[in-house]
Amino acid sequence: MYRLVILDMDGTFLDSRGTGVIEHEWAYNAFRKTLSRYGLELTIKEIDTHFLAPLHSEGEAGVRRFCERFGLDCEEFWANREHDVIEAKIDAMQRGEIYLCKGSEEVIKYLSTRYLLAVVSDSQHKSVDFALDFFGLKPYFRVWYGRNSDLDRLDNRKPSPYYINKVLTELSIPRSEAILVDDSPVGVQAANRAGIDSVLISNRGKSDGEPTFVVRNISELKLIL
Repeated sequence: MYRLVILDMDGTFLDSRGTGVIEHEWAYNAFRKTLSRYGLELTIKEIDTHFLAPLHSEGEAGVRRFCERFGLDCEEFWANREHDVIEAKIDAMQRGEIYLCKGSEEVIKYLSTRYLLAVVSDSQHKSVDFALDFFGLKPYFRVWYGRNSDLDRLDNRKPSPYYINKVLTELSIPRSEAILVDDSPVGVQAANRAGIDSVLISNRGKSDGEPTFVVRNISELKLIL
């Protein structure tokens, strides 16, 4: 039924939560590094409230509101933030703090014998490219896209179908022959907007965004693909 399987990265085949007491502690530390460039210190709660929540819900507008609150040059601040988080994520992979989800390499190898494979991730493209190379996964994928790091391109993140459409066009695959695997409802929304089927990796059932299929982990993809 399908010719192309598009995989999300973080939470789908890469466990990027880290090994700290706090999930994604490496990312919070990276953001603190960015803030320190401007003599600022924020608690995790303040980072969640004033930066991450607006970033996820409003994109560029949320980032600009954060910068206005603290009197920051937005373009400069965002460039520094992107640099610091990419550097921290790469370092966390090299140190073993970020690693492949259990069974993911085996499943990716299996899928690559049956389908064309691609990656569409909301992580920065440099991080995606490094992860695939570091874990030896590049040979299994035809194309891979992380998001552009420019502030004015944030609206291309999921639930936008921008990168899904880019993959479909590049590989000349009809929408009826493609399926997205993602661990987030926003990925399912992106698939719906692109007009393709989806698999949600979740323990919460099928209500989150109405995916085509639901599995509990990446290993269960063998049951449906």
